[in-house]
Amino acid sequence: MIVSEILAAKSRPLVTAKVNTKISEAMDLLLQHKISCLPVIDEHGRLVGIVSDKDIFRLAHTSPGDFMTHSVWDIMTENVMTALPTDDIYQVAALMTRYRFRHVPIMEKDDVVGLISIGDIVKAQLDSMQDENAYLRKYISGDDPA
Repeated sequence: MIVSEILAAKSRPLVTAKVNTKISEAMDLLLQHKISCLPVIDEHGRLVGIVSDKDIFRLAHTSPGDFMTHSVWDIMTENVMTALPTDDIYQVAALMTRYRFRHVPIMEKDDVVGLISIGDIVKAQLDSMQDENAYLRKYISGDDPA
């Protein structure tokens, strides 16, 4: 299975933050859309980083008095690992596991076209196993029309 198949199955639009987005606005976006990270884009729409709920939580813990005055630029992760729509999900999952991150922006040239999470990959793998299991049950029982 490839990344574009996961993106095609997702019904949610891509939600991003701009570099000057305040932490309070980022929190609103995360809560409103029930997501846990935001790709951060510059004024030209190019990916420059990613900010997660954990990044915000860490900032709130270390700077409890003034964390809301910060922007996502101050806490985002730069040099984000990305994937292509044509990448194999197992390779992407291996990178996520090895480097311990939960989200990967999907790029086409310089544009962020989507975001997949470890949960998206697990769901795709589970769906695939369930389909294969149903097929094998039909085959074994002789109900397979082929």
